[in-house]
Amino acid sequence: MNKLIYKRKVNFYETDAQGIVHHSNYPRYFEEARGYYLEHIGFPYYKLREELRVDVVLLSLNVQYLKPVYFGEELEIRFSIIEKDKFFFKFKYEVFSNEELKTVGETKHCCLNRDTRKIIKIPQILYERMV
Repeated sequence: MNKLIYKRKVNFYETDAQGIVHHSNYPRYFEEARGYYLEHIGFPYYKLREELRVDVVLLSLNVQYLKPVYFGEELEIRFSIIEKDKFFFKFKYEVFSNEELKTVGETKHCCLNRDTRKIIKIPQILYERMV
């Protein structure tokens, strides 16, 4: 599958007392990358929610912290969908800083009908754009 790149700079408030990005921020970075991805394929969250009546929910999260990242560094998050079927899809993330791999992670997701709150098949129009 195609890899996309999402870039952002580390803010001071994201660091701990040692000036290292706190571990709790990586799931947020992954979520920012997913939001970027959905915009890239023409389905930002508001469009999914309002037009398709779908919520994308997180089912699992795995993060491996390899090397620290510090305040002011620019992150390059390389990510792609690595698995998908009719109901579930999984992203892989690689977080780089200074051209060095710092963190890797995966998330698994499904779609919920906003009205019934039940798991549904990925809407066909969304499924076709997910590459």
